[in-house]
Amino acid sequence: MRARMRRGVAAVLTVSALSLTAAACGGSDSGSGSDGDKKAKETAAKPLTAAQMKAGLVGVKDLPAGYKVGEETADDEKYTADKKECQPLADFLSQKIAGGTDGGSADFESADQSSMLAQSIVTFPGAGATDYTKKLSTALDACKGFGVGEGDQKMAMTIEKLSATPKAGEESHSFRMKTEIKSLSLKFETNFQVVRQGTGISRVLHVPADASGHKDFDDLAKRVGEKFVKAVQS
Repeated sequence: MRARMRRGVAAVLTVSALSLTAAACGGSDSGSGSDGDKKAKETAAKPLTAAQMKAGLVGVKDLPAGYKVGEETADDEKYTADKKECQPLADFLSQKIAGGTDGGSADFESADQSSMLAQSIVTFPGAGATDYTKKLSTALDACKGFGVGEGDQKMAMTIEKLSATPKAGEESHSFRMKTEIKSLSLKFETNFQVVRQGTGISRVLHVPADASGHKDFDDLAKRVGEKFVKAVQS
């Protein structure tokens, strides 16, 4: 989602940031020939257009009062999880998604810069979005926690699914990533929702000022998801 999606940590550390990645998985039809038909349709699927992706990004007018446009932070670092099954989740901390085409990003922050919201859109050719996000869906089931980094900046991550967050699109997954950096006596939590519609994926990240701000995530995720789906379908 471009570098701006790594600003989750920056909101707390003022030196680094988190990124988003996508999550969604496709189902399979039953009956003679259905699997082949589905695969053929997925293979022939076209990536989203630049216009669709631009239209799917939220603006200040789409959000609750109190948000303003935030600034982008550049970072090309790639993170490696200390558990193989968790790598798709560690990829949330990196800037790029292999095989995906960046469709733009937008990020916002509260007036006092204590909380932030960020969205990005990515599209894939053919069945790329489904294939990629199946791996992430599997990781959400298999991985409950992992570590990344070394030395004083080593981060311990704990993953929690958010089943109550409103669904959107053809497939959506929501979860919370709890981060601890022991050397800095620092803990913070980041909410994510990833939505797939067709060959496109919208990723949203929310870092509240404190735990009481988690209650705002359902509304934010709903707003972002609805605008993205409407743009893809138009």
